[in-house]
Amino acid sequence: MKKRQACGLHGLIGLCLAVLVLFITLMVDVPDGLTIEGRNTIGITIFFLILLITEALPLPVSCLLTIGLTPLFNVTERFAGAVVGFAHPVVFFILASFGIAGAIMNVPITKRILSALLKQAGYRIEMILLAMMITTAALSFFMSNVPTCAIMMSVALEFINMLEDGEEKKSIGKAFMIAIPVATMIGGMATPASSSLNLLAIGLLEQHTGQTVTFVQWMAIGIPLVVALIPFAWFLIIKVYKPAQIDREKTMIYIENVQVKEKVSGKEAYVIAIMAAALILWIASSWVQGIEIFTVAILACVLFFMPGINVLSWDKFVTTINWDIIFISGTVLSTANALVENNVSSWLVGMLYPANLALSTNMLVGLAAMVSFVMLLMITSAPALITVLAGPFITIAMVGGAPPAYLIIALAFCAGNCYLFPLDTVQLITYGKGYYRMTDMCKSTIFLQIAIVAILMFWIPFMGGVLGI
Repeated sequence: MKKRQACGLHGLIGLCLAVLVLFITLMVDVPDGLTIEGRNTIGITIFFLILLITEALPLPVSCLLTIGLTPLFNVTERFAGAVVGFAHPVVFFILASFGIAGAIMNVPITKRILSALLKQAGYRIEMILLAMMITTAALSFFMSNVPTCAIMMSVALEFINMLEDGEEKKSIGKAFMIAIPVATMIGGMATPASSSLNLLAIGLLEQHTGQTVTFVQWMAIGIPLVVALIPFAWFLIIKVYKPAQIDREKTMIYIENVQVKEKVSGKEAYVIAIMAAALILWIASSWVQGIEIFTVAILACVLFFMPGINVLSWDKFVTTINWDIIFISGTVLSTANALVENNVSSWLVGMLYPANLALSTNMLVGLAAMVSFVMLLMITSAPALITVLAGPFITIAMVGGAPPAYLIIALAFCAGNCYLFPLDTVQLITYGKGYYRMTDMCKSTIFLQIAIVAILMFWIPFMGGVLGI
């Protein structure tokens, strides 16, 4: 699948718009309470966001251009300040997560989980779909969304391609190809390690406020949401798309083919042991100060390269990395650092503080979730959306007397569940197979997003109070 890139007139318009806005921002008088460096920081930030949203240039090029301009406009004193975000632990965690994903892909763990679920599910197509969605969500606990979706799509296609009747194939293909990215994104809510978006949101929260959300705190909020939303999403999908029923013999053949006949190999046992140890240490990091989730992730990734094990090669590791995410994350964190260092964040709080929002914490969280989903229609890049909304949400939380972490968690969850239309990379993986049209996905996912808003508005404040966030 080719990545979308702006080209020709569209790219030129986006680039010209970014330059024009930057020029106008730098020409206006410095607002009271803000320095020249602060005003310039706002200009560079808006310039970067326009490039991301319009995709005027390839995403890494937009990042490099922003980095290069940052010291020229005195946003940072030297170039080192413009790239400080690339040394942030979040960037290295994301790198390690691609290695972990590569290791899991090299062993048949996925099919073992699916096979075990299928034995309990029976032979009805609805139950096979549910087993597929549960497996996808479980896999997404430890892997980034793109490889998770790609792996489970290939497993689902084994079943779809064995169908000979065209109508059956079309009906079942639509349900499965929509269900897999949806389950992937829901599973990405479970832990900080489940999605780079979660880590990006936590990193921005720390830079703006100095506060953080621990691994266990995120799990306590995220995992129950996954457990509740997967069955609800499954129910919506089977009711809206109504996958055709097929002969029991065909499902029996598929279940037989999915089964992994060989015993657990030494390589597979090694991967399972490393991941189990990593999960235990990630959980322990919430109480033991000497353990950091970033360190655990890096060391787990390195252990897959050990000689004689052959779980992961360097060449394989490099090909699994999504460099767009690395560049965007580093640039976003660098920009966020400049916003704090040049007092733009405090200035925004001061500007909005006199306004009395008169909204409860529950309403603020619900509003944040609703705004996030609406903005996804215009800003289809989830990292860009988090970049745009993190600062304003933190400001609104401070003004409204709510913990900023509540709104940032809601933002991360909603940005990660951007499946109203297949515009994100995750949905495009299955959309490219041609089983559903652009407008098919929203027929079920609109109800799912409404449910997420309603649930988050009560669940996050309740669990946040219990966990002391």
